[in-house]
Amino acid sequence: MMNELLEKIFSTGEFVNKKREPVKIHSETPKYQCEFLQQLIRENQCSRSIEIGFAYGLSTLAITEQITKNGGIHLVIDPFEYEHWEGNGLDLIEQAGYLPSLTFVEDFSYKVLPELLKQEKQFDFAYIDSTKVFDFLMVDFFYLDKIMAKNGIIVFDDVNFPGIRKLLRLIAQFPHYEVLSQTPVNPEGPKAHNINSIIKKLPRVNTYLKQKVKSLINLELLKDAKLGINNHCVALRKIDSDHRNWYWHLEF
Repeated sequence: MMNELLEKIFSTGEFVNKKREPVKIHSETPKYQCEFLQQLIRENQCSRSIEIGFAYGLSTLAITEQITKNGGIHLVIDPFEYEHWEGNGLDLIEQAGYLPSLTFVEDFSYKVLPELLKQEKQFDFAYIDSTKVFDFLMVDFFYLDKIMAKNGIIVFDDVNFPGIRKLLRLIAQFPHYEVLSQTPVNPEGPKAHNINSIIKKLPRVNTYLKQKVKSLINLELLKDAKLGINNHCVALRKIDSDHRNWYWHLEF
């Protein structure tokens, strides 16, 4: 059962902070996704978790609650927790009684992650819900991969954003990773008639160009479905160490 305070927030859309101010929640991780994160942690017995992005702390609370049940501690990174979110995420974790199980670092992930690697820290669960910019996220993944234990899980939120989807197309084809699961469940992916309906709405162009556009749309969307990344939130498992040779490459 999910934390009572978290359940109440999902029901009312707000909570009262320690200043006795009502905090209206927006841009939050939805309930079904928090349950998805907890399920992954529970079923895989994860106990060393890291999260990039804090905000109001709903996903952080969900992760910390489950990690604590497994005897672990959760680390969360966010340079804007006070500047943009007025510390309300930390307030929420404290109210729920999980502050002793949380390590918070107020800095950019591209500064923190290399330090964790230097310290030889290792994790078995990671959740990324921060910037949507491809190159920043690529740096995050590079370091997370280095500090992620074998069979560890990395979860990406907002995979519908172009930069994140592009990154997932690459990672999903790494030989030492596999797509574990996604939410909400979307087993069929895009259907051919939906793609054709898009093509029909295009303005009149020559037949060759229209066929070219159709092939590109099919390639992108159907490839995402085949890879298992055609959804909002995607979990990948690190199934081995990185043994790629120095000239390894693939198109994505």
